Amino acid sequence: MHTILKATLVLAACACGPATYAQDPVRFLVVDGRSLPMGLMRNTPHGPELVDGLIKDWQDALAQELGRRPVHLVLPRKRQDWAVEGHKVDLRCFVSPEWLTQDIIAEYDWPAPFMEVEERVIGPAGAPPAQSLHDLEGKTIGGVHGYTYRKLDALFASGKAKREDAPGETALLLKQQAGRTDYSVMRMLDFQYLRRSDPRMAALAISPFVVSRFPMYCARTKYSAVTLQELSAAQERLQQSGALEKMLQKYR
Repeated sequence: MHTILKATLVLAACACGPATYAQDPVRFLVVDGRSLPMGLMRNTPHGPELVDGLIKDWQDALAQELGRRPVHLVLPRKRQDWAVEGHKVDLRCFVSPEWLTQDIIAEYDWPAPFMEVEERVIGPAGAPPAQSLHDLEGKTIGGVHGYTYRKLDALFASGKAKREDAPGETALLLKQQAGRTDYSVMRMLDFQYLRRSDPRMAALAISPFVVSRFPMYCARTKYSAVTLQELSAAQERLQQSGALEKMLQKYR
């Protein structure tokens, strides 16, 4: 794994070209298995590489504001804490403290959040939409493997509803269309993108039932050469310029 990490860092550095090679890097921690609109991964002999998507757009822009060269370190979810402990990364973007334990939260400095994400229930386009937890009783609800849906935990724990996981958002909706689940839970941004780009998704619709709404952060590891003040100022400049909104419009 150490060899893969070194090769990934070298590859990312070389891809930036000679004009930016002299810049100090800012190393972003990215979980693998992403798909558009959040991130598009490409397999290489050195491991997965982030090549497109909102995560790359934001992190590239943030690195430019910081005057640094972006390095996107793509790792499995179970290896992310190891990377932080080994001082391999500077920033961990698109993360919420709601997903982490108090011990892990304490390993980072937290600026203000830079965006908010909303998850809703997705149901059949021709059926009455789910309005409450009661509407989900007796149903099979699709989720993404490794994701937490706290508002639904009691429903699953009581056996009043069954959870059926998929590896990613596209697979989640295809399971639903195949009749293996009754509903899915998904970020609105992801569903809007998939419904626009994939004709198969026209049979599904967003319901009014909000499962979660949470802020997204770029957390700073406490050993990072990027200071919290620098990070906060760079984020604020991007937000004030409208850069984030322009990025989001690409995927709506």
